[in-house]
Amino acid sequence: METTATYQPFNETQLHLLRMFAFTKTEQTLQDMKKVLRDFYIQQVEKEVDKYQLGDHLLNEHLRTPYR
Repeated sequence: METTATYQPFNETQLHLLRMFAFTKTEQTLQDMKKVLRDFYIQQVEKEVDKYQLGDHLLNEHLRTPYR
């Protein structure tokens, strides 16, 4: 069975990362770069989670005018 791969060019982010990783000379440098990227994406996910938690808070909040 023959598999055919479709060519998809790299986007700008992928190209930039490839250029950066080309300068990686040591295992420690590689690990440091991976940590930076991991921390960045963790921060992005936390921002998204915070948005949804704020939304959930608003959904559960009683916003009608109280009757006295």
